[in-house]
Amino acid sequence: MSVAFDCLPNARDLGARDPLERNASGIRRAFDLAAEQPYGFTFEDLEQVEAYRTRHAGTFGTLAFSTQDCVVSLTDGRRFHLAYLAGPQRPDSVTVRQMVTTEPFPSIGASGRLSPWIDDVAELNHRLGLPLIPPPPVPVILPLPARH
Repeated sequence: MSVAFDCLPNARDLGARDPLERNASGIRRAFDLAAEQPYGFTFEDLEQVEAYRTRHAGTFGTLAFSTQDCVVSLTDGRRFHLAYLAGPQRPDSVTVRQMVTTEPFPSIGASGRLSPWIDDVAELNHRLGLPLIPPPPVPVILPLPARH
């Protein structure tokens, strides 16, 4: 089930020139929008961003817009895909879809206008003020002792 909401004033320029900071600002804004929906979570519930991607700026009629997606894990174990849309002539909006714990990231789709998922998110999570979650340990395979 997906729910879309329009409630915040548009912020054409998120106030950041650094692309990573723009993505972090967009995620914060998407959480502000998502707080108004029935799933019941806020930015304080964010454990980590698992991956994110941006859509190339497009136009709808004479209006330009851009879209960013992220897959997030919450502190209660739930996962969500947030897709947020921003443009100079419309209020920002977010579409929220709950994901199964083992579900892969959503595919690019037929349009091909999406960039690939970026899953190197340590710096983004740091900019969001989230604690560093170390990657799972790499299994070590030890050789078997030689038999005589």
